[in-house]
Amino acid sequence: MEYKEYEDKLKELKVEFEQKKERLIKEYVNANNPYKIGDKVTDHANSIIIEKIKYTYISLTGIPCAVYYGAELKKDGTPKKNGNKMYVYQCNLK
Repeated sequence: MEYKEYEDKLKELKVEFEQKKERLIKEYVNANNPYKIGDKVTDHANSIIIEKIKYTYISLTGIPCAVYYGAELKKDGTPKKNGNKMYVYQCNLK
């Protein structure tokens, strides 16, 4: 085996690992996510109506969590007039 072959195989392994890690994160988050698109969620500062759900891995805590994206809400639960959209992390929910 040449060094170039070694590097190529190592690169393939890293890509395969990252793909499997991403699938595992999605599987974990989906199993522990009680919210769906259209639900209202509130974190320590803001409330939104969920339009999209993404996945992330918080390196500080080492725990995967959902990231919700949607329209920012006023205190009465209606969307703000400016149409501001924002992200809210599952690990920051009240």
